[in-house]
Amino acid sequence: MAYEMFERRAVRVESLAIAIDPSGRIALNAASSRALQEAGVKAVKILWDKETCRIALQGTRKDDKNAYSIAFGKAGRSSTVTAKAFLRYIGWTSGRRQTVSAEWNEQQKILEAELPQMPPDAVGRGEKKHDAKK
Repeated sequence: MAYEMFERRAVRVESLAIAIDPSGRIALNAASSRALQEAGVKAVKILWDKETCRIALQGTRKDDKNAYSIAFGKAGRSSTVTAKAFLRYIGWTSGRRQTVSAEWNEQQKILEAELPQMPPDAVGRGEKKHDAKK
């Protein structure tokens, strides 16, 4: 009888991390959520660097026209930002959650991460679907 390896998909980490979910949400782990809460951040702007494939969540006022509210879970263990339009804009598609490490810049109140490689059939980052065919 041959064994097969079960790939664990949910990973608990104590360091800062974000996960891009197929549902269009950016999930922040407990460490990332605490960093935002301790800095008093309740809303973020989503920033994108196409050349380096980096995403950033920068604290902002809730009344900023580009603000996305952060939904904090119970006891600040995790939080989410609904970012379906943003993920569609950069052409992100993945059938499963992708988790990456993040860095917190206290002075700028910004959480940064480099996104993982996208599936081969995905549209390139920062290209709109109708532009990708050119």
